[in-house]
Amino acid sequence: DGHTAPSNVLFAQQLPDECTDTMLAMLFQQYTGFKEVRMVPGKKGIAFIEFADDVQASLALAALNNFKLTPADNLALSFA
Repeated sequence: DGHTAPSNVLFAQQLPDECTDTMLAMLFQQYTGFKEVRMVPGKKGIAFIEFADDVQASLALAALNNFKLTPADNLALSFA
């Protein structure tokens, strides 16, 4: 399906402009192994989410890919 090999870091795309690292952290911290969210300065709409290992990152990706952040914005996740 075009995904890269499993990694402990997820790449989030299609984030709405008002999305912050705090908002993403609240979403992802419910999953075991969550470490941190890194927004990309100067690039809107993308972020990296780090987990302790690829298994925990895989679980979060499976649960949250296509998650509706707003009525118009679905979270697009892949392995970084």
